[in-house]
Amino acid sequence: MVVNLKKGKVLPIGIDLGTSKVKMAQLRALRKGFSLIDVGSTEVPPEARREPSVRLRFLHDALRSIMRQAHFKGTQCVLSLPAEITFVQHLKVPKMPAEQLAAALHWELQGKLPYDPSRAVIRHMVAGEILADNEVKQEVIVMAANRETVETHIDLLRRAKLDPIGVNIECCAIVDCFARLFRRTSDSIRTTLFIDIGAASTQVVISHGAKTAFARNLFLAGNHFDQVVADAMKVSLDEARRLRCTAAASQDQADPAIANVQAAQAPMVESLGEQLTSCLRYYESVFPNRPLERAVFLGGQAYDKRLCQSLARQLALPAQIGDPLAGIARDGEESPAAVSAEANMPEWAVAVGLSLGSAMADQHAERDEEVVHA
Repeated sequence: MVVNLKKGKVLPIGIDLGTSKVKMAQLRALRKGFSLIDVGSTEVPPEARREPSVRLRFLHDALRSIMRQAHFKGTQCVLSLPAEITFVQHLKVPKMPAEQLAAALHWELQGKLPYDPSRAVIRHMVAGEILADNEVKQEVIVMAANRETVETHIDLLRRAKLDPIGVNIECCAIVDCFARLFRRTSDSIRTTLFIDIGAASTQVVISHGAKTAFARNLFLAGNHFDQVVADAMKVSLDEARRLRCTAAASQDQADPAIANVQAAQAPMVESLGEQLTSCLRYYESVFPNRPLERAVFLGGQAYDKRLCQSLARQLALPAQIGDPLAGIARDGEESPAAVSAEANMPEWAVAVGLSLGSAMADQHAERDEEVVHA
């Protein structure tokens, strides 16, 4: 469900239930552009990351706590399903009317999901038309989630006294976050690679302007870097995480501690680079005439500039750290949790995009049912 919002109206609260942190953000649509109402977040404790029942109880309390502390307006919200419970796959199908395509995709997904397609919420978007096997076909990005899991998360929000008006997935929210920057007609041909490296997964999204052309979940991310550092340096995971954060923040290139951390995680970084390269090969095979212009790094791991530089070199692309709040004004009522306007906030792309998504719906006229009706 996409909400039709008038200019100046408060947008829904975007809720990103990440593996390591819960993030909530809300924006307001102005006559020209947007302003930030507030953000709020809390860390997910280790026990809630391991045990689903503990996680659900924690999330309920965390959502209520953030709502009490932040200066959000109203309770309407849009939720992002965690990457580990969503399924994203590209399919090539013959051209057919939209009403036939949905039924065809259910058949195509037989045997590809870890559950029967009849038990799934399935949505899709047409990335474009391609020539395959001497036939014009549609490149379709299919997104699915177990219906019971979706309903569990919606119920979680309602029990936390929130009003869920929709559920989205991370790759769509990332594009929605930056769609406002692609307003000119010439922007529609710009091709951008977004790499959102979180704790448990990496989202790989390629957009043609404000239109999604490629999406994939890679289950290699910050937690895996922590583990290889812990194993190599014979320390706990918490200590490995601390060492990595310290190394990422340090400017001292000669510091042996930084060199040790980088050496320990180098094989895993190379592995992620190889998986990203595989994604780019697939994209280039589908859209050979739409070369990538740049990579934009997002997520909590984007604060590690050395990590991003290493991956950018492997991909041979110019790169930058993304700022989801670039060009967004401040309401002046934000809580202390809101980071200053001068600071990049790369880990906030999903939460911000969830709030912005409904306001940017007119820029996604070709997207087909990208938001699951709650």
